[in-house]
Amino acid sequence: MKSSQGNGSSRGQAKGKSMYIFTIHSVSDPQAFWSGQLNLPEGTELPVVVPSADGTRGVCVFKSDSVDTVRNIVDGATAAVSRNEFYAINEGRALGLPA
Repeated sequence: MKSSQGNGSSRGQAKGKSMYIFTIHSVSDPQAFWSGQLNLPEGTELPVVVPSADGTRGVCVFKSDSVDTVRNIVDGATAAVSRNEFYAINEGRALGLPA
């Protein structure tokens, strides 16, 4: 899963407000999933991508305005080859988040 910063809108984003979102992927076609391209809207970043050795599982950390934004991006691009879960990260209890 690769990302590219797009020129999309940041609908629903409060100015200066972003959060970290954790995604878990159960991948049926590792080649398609990990070589795919995500077009990230302005204000959404993908600083962490961690595939398993065989590519059938993975986790990612996004920074965006909402879980729904990330869900729409990821499921829109990968629903045919991956079952995805999405969680807002409790930043007050997290360790090692990207700076």
